[in-house]
Amino acid sequence: GYAAASFMRGVRFIQIPTTIVAQVDSSVGGKTAVNHELAKNIIGAFHQPAAVIIDLEFLKSLPDRELRAGLAEVIKHGVIADADLFAYMEENADAILAKDLDKIEYPVRRSCEIKGAIVSEDEHEHGVRANLNYGHTFGHGIEAASNYEHFLHGEAIALGMHAAATLARNLGMVDQSFVDRQRACLETYGLPVAWPAMPMDRVLEVMRHDKKVRAGTMKFIVPDRMGHVVHRTDVTVDQARAALEAL
Repeated sequence: GYAAASFMRGVRFIQIPTTIVAQVDSSVGGKTAVNHELAKNIIGAFHQPAAVIIDLEFLKSLPDRELRAGLAEVIKHGVIADADLFAYMEENADAILAKDLDKIEYPVRRSCEIKGAIVSEDEHEHGVRANLNYGHTFGHGIEAASNYEHFLHGEAIALGMHAAATLARNLGMVDQSFVDRQRACLETYGLPVAWPAMPMDRVLEVMRHDKKVRAGTMKFIVPDRMGHVVHRTDVTVDQARAALEAL
């Protein structure tokens, strides 16, 4: 995608995603980029594909760890936009992890619907598209702080989602049962919710350099109920640190 956006100032291209994280998230929406040690996805462009062709058969050969990591983005879509999708992921975990394609089709299709609707409304992330960043402010900091070597993207986002839910609880937006429910779902899919060796100061430093930061203000996407999130720009560094300490 990034190559297509750059070559001759942009050429048409088709996405044929072969991983679950690409099928439910990165192939849809037009964000194309590469990572840098300063921050994740900081060098790139918006460049929409001419088409996205998804064949679930590719998932049969996908390593289990890659499958679990990609499903973090599906769980995220449930938290931000569809409580029924989240419940589906809770109820069908065994079949989905066993790569039952009949059970996987719905969350893949629904994720594309959710992301497609949000991107259609706000392609360049001036408003509602930021909802898709739930867990990503923390998660991108975790990825960059570990030099993109320790966690797969979805694993870092799972950590970020747990931190974001904890932040929401600390801000009085959700209760502990929300945090526990999301954590249990992430753990069911074998996703991490703790990083005892986390370099706290480094993660916070990288978060301040994230491309989503505006005028030195970090934007956090936090839930106020299952299936709905809000934007907060009034979170202090101490509050962000307290949320990370949950990991």
